[in-house]
Parts: sequence; structure tokens; C-alpha cells
Amino acid sequence: MKKMFVTLFSMAVLLMLMSCGSTEQGRKAQSVVDSPDIHYQRGKDLFNKDKLSDATYEFNQAISLDPKYAPAYEGLSWVYLEQDNVEKAKESADKALDLDGKWSLAKVARARVMAKEGNYKDAIKEANNAIKDIPGSTMPDKKAANVQAHLALGDIYKEADMYDDAQSTYQRVLEIDKLNMKADKAIKDLAKYKTAIAGQRPELKKIASQKEITRSDVAVLFALELPLDKIFREAPKASQSGFRPPSQSVMGKREAPAANEGLPPDVAEDHWARSFIKEVLEKGAMETMPDGNFNPDENVNRAEFSRLLEKFMIKYWNDPGLETKFFGTTSPFADVNNTSPIFNAVMVVSSRNLIPGYDDGTFRPLNGVPGADALNIIRKLKADL
Repeated sequence: MKKMFVTLFSMAVLLMLMSCGSTEQGRKAQSVVDSPDIHYQRGKDLFNKDKLSDATYEFNQAISLDPKYAPAYEGLSWVYLEQDNVEKAKESADKALDLDGKWSLAKVARARVMAKEGNYKDAIKEANNAIKDIPGSTMPDKKAANVQAHLALGDIYKEADMYDDAQSTYQRVLEIDKLNMKADKAIKDLAKYKTAIAGQRPELKKIASQKEITRSDVAVLFALELPLDKIFREAPKASQSGFRPPSQSVMGKREAPAANEGLPPDVAEDHWARSFIKEVLEKGAMETMPDGNFNPDENVNRAEFSRLLEKFMIKYWNDPGLETKFFGTTSPFADVNNTSPIFNAVMVVSSRNLIPGYDDGTFRPLNGVPGADALNIIRKLKADL
């Protein structure tokens, strides 16, 4: 009996030692301002400026000081959501709630995960419950938490095509914080989005939800929405010119086309936009890059989109002079010099209000083109044709 007692006692001590040994230990702070709270707030500020890698660094710095610091995991969850890494976003939100069940923004992040998974009903319920819980939560700045939670809920309503609810939720943010620029922008973006998808086919509605369109998206828009057949002549393929005697093995039957015939090497045979890319290249509405690639998944910036639209308009109206129309004129944009190769294209689209400049006098040529903006631009262009 005594021996059994000693054995049990020894096992208990061993388990206790193992438990102590496995306790996560944070690094030692290097300064009085090297704290989890400061790194978390810095991470949130950087996240709001779309500096995701810098925000990630700050959240991880907070965790390195205190591995059980729940807010940092919530912060990481938002970064992962922006990167469309739903699995890691859920894992981080759950970790935050495991460490602090009253950290309301982690519940909101989890609601965004549900929305990303298409489970809008549960996402809306989770977000609303999180908002109700904020007064009794451990959030130190409950006003800021309310703002972020309502913005997230508004985004969920928008994705669920519940536009009136999205509008009222964004409006609620302005009631909490009258000068909130994110809410003001969200309301304007919602209006543009509703205009963009009105009467559109389902495929194009999906493009409208994109934060930035790719070259593949542009190929789809051009092929489906613009009269390419009327204005672009199909360029003859190299295989069509000259006489090429058939091989002995195919005498009497049609030769099979070469794999990926007529497409750049970086457009796979099973690429989702393959037929659209092939059409715009054959028609000459878009071109490959100098290296022969199409870069189908590369985002399109405002400068490139301007040049593509300029090229279309020159062809449509058969007006070569449009390509040099604004040479020698003064640039109205602080960030586009009148000697820049993109200047004329920028002036062509901005003077027609297809892609206007910003209120601060800039054009921001390197900015991406949101899907809703792209659809509205094409809609305006078609109205002018």
C-alpha cells in the first residue's frame, strides 16, 4: 500500500514538473514601451493602413512577450482574413477566445470567417451577439470595438446581398463616430457596388466583389461586355501562313492542334479564364508582356487599365489621333507628369470621366482597380459608344 502511494505521488510530481516545463514563457521586454499592448495597438494601426506584413510583425512581437495575450491572436485573425487564409483566421480567432472568452473582436473575426465560408446566417448572428457583448467585454476601448464590429457586420450584410441592412449598419458607425472615414467610404462603395451589379450576369457580379481585378478579369470583361468582333480583326496565327505538308501519320484526317495553341506559356490549359484570354489576344484587345507571358493572375493598376481602354476607343472610333491628343498639354494630376508614357491614356479616360482623378489632385496610377469600379467604367464606356 505504501509502495503504491509512493508511486502515485511520484507520478503526480512528474506530471506537475512536466506541466511547469511546458508553460509558455515570453521573451524579456527590451524597453518600458516594449509591451504586448503597445505592439497590439501598433499592429491594428498598421493593419488599418493595409500594411499587413508590418501588422503581422507587431502582433507576433506581442505574442513573443506574452504567448497568452489574446488580442494579438485576434489581430492576426484579421490579417489572415485579408489574405483569404480562412483556416488560419479561424484558428487565430479561436485561440484568442480560448485565452479570453470576453474579447469581443475575436468573436467578430470568427463571424467574418463564417461569412468567408458562405455561412451568412450564422455569421450575422455571431457578429450581432458580439456587438451585444461589448459593454460587458474585456475590450478596453469599447467605442473603437463597436466601430470595428459594425464595419465588419456591414461587410457581412453586403456579401450576403442584404444591402439595406449593410447601409444601416454602416450608418450606425457614423452615429458612433461622426467622422469615421471608413464608414463614409463603405457607404459610397456600397452605392457603387449596387450600381455595378444591377442587371449584370452572375459571373460579372463575382468580379464586382473583387478588391482588385486581375488581367484575367479584364479579359472576361472585354470579351463579354465590349463589341470586340465589330472593331478588332482577328490576327492570323503563324500556323495559318504558308504551306505545311501533313505528316504521314495524319494523312486523310485532321491534325490535332498543339497543346495550348495560341496561348502564352503561363496560361495553363485548365486556367479558368483560358477562352477569354485567347479571345482578347486573338482580337488584339490585350497583348502579352515583353517576355511573352500574359500574367493572368497579376492585378491591373489604374494606369494599365487606362491604356487598355484608350486602345479600345482608338479602334472603336477609328481615331489614331486620340493616341497623341493630349501631348503638350499641362497635366492636371500631381503624380502624372505630361512627359510620362501613360499621360495621354490617363487624360483620355479622365477627360471622359471613365476613370476620374481623386479630390486631392492625384490620379494614383499604380493603385489597383476594384471590381465594382471596373464594371461601372465598362458600363459608362458602353453608354458612350
